Amino acid sequence: MEIRHLKTLMMVASARSISKASHLLHLSQPSVTRIVQEIETIVGSPLFSRTKDGMILTNDGKKFYKLATKIISSLHKTISDLKNSHKKGVINIGFCPSIMIFNLIEQLRYANFSMDYIRFHEFNTKRQLIALKNSHIDISITRGADTAHSEGLEQITLHKAELFAVIPAAHRLSGKKTLNLDELKDDQFVALSEKSFPFYNSTMTAICKNAGFIPSIGFSANGYVAALATIAAGSCVGIFPRGIVNSIIPGYVYIPLRTRDNFIDITCYLRKGEKRKEIIDIISIIRNQFCNFGLSDI
Repeated sequence: MEIRHLKTLMMVASARSISKASHLLHLSQPSVTRIVQEIETIVGSPLFSRTKDGMILTNDGKKFYKLATKIISSLHKTISDLKNSHKKGVINIGFCPSIMIFNLIEQLRYANFSMDYIRFHEFNTKRQLIALKNSHIDISITRGADTAHSEGLEQITLHKAELFAVIPAAHRLSGKKTLNLDELKDDQFVALSEKSFPFYNSTMTAICKNAGFIPSIGFSANGYVAALATIAAGSCVGIFPRGIVNSIIPGYVYIPLRTRDNFIDITCYLRKGEKRKEIIDIISIIRNQFCNFGLSDI
């Protein structure tokens, strides 16, 4: 018995007429009659009663109709699921702790990208690149360029995020609108864990060296929130981009730096040779949104 047998029986049951069913199925009446008879022969029981109200299902016919409906519905669902899985695979995006991801989500919506198939994963840069190589994520968005762990990956610079001096609210310089970095040369700086944020300390040190001093590290924090909390407590100062956490923590202020090298790259990574259309499409959208909308609060 073939799928066409089931569909023909269902149409006859719905139309209650061989002639109407044949018209809807674009088949001749003899063909529809023959298919119904073939099914009844296989089943070994009449499935229709011919009455003044038309072709009515018998009790056996009702049982067979119910089974045929389940089979056809299951087949359609399977076909639909397979089409959708090929049309839109799930895209896993890794990102550093930052409020920027919510800005990015809005820009993806603005570009009419379907968000139903996107999943987000919060990692530091090193863990993102490992996850990307192991195919646990498809796209990585990081601060800084981690050349030590990027073998086999394609690197795309999306944006240059401005770095600010971050100092306690009660700091002697907190009232200034801008400052030279060397004004902080006598302060203790908060760094980030070298293991988790390998690019950050080198970036901070290079900026300070360009300002004429080597920063004195008073504390190495294991994350951005811990670093900002240390600054808010009055223990240290730091150099960070805006919006590195998705909440407002009182006790510290951002002050623009009077220097030309106070930027950190926002970088996107994907596996070299990536050819999936949905990945290429979302990379294009991400690049355009960073370019067009200037997501600098990162």
